[in-house]
Amino acid sequence: MTDSLLRFADRMLERLVPKTTAKADTTFWRTCYCSGGIKRIQRCHTAGGTTSCEPCILGGGC
Repeated sequence: MTDSLLRFADRMLERLVPKTTAKADTTFWRTCYCSGGIKRIQRCHTAGGTTSCEPCILGGGC
């Protein structure tokens, strides 16, 4: 009785709770280069396993 009740509860949870398929999305800053006291940085995004970055911008001093 207990085993069949647990199997039934497992099946109900499988139907009610969607399976996780999304990958982590994140945004981060990285240094392009640092020269002559000037630091250039770019913002990068990772979504679904693919990373893309914006152009480098002025980011302050080294």
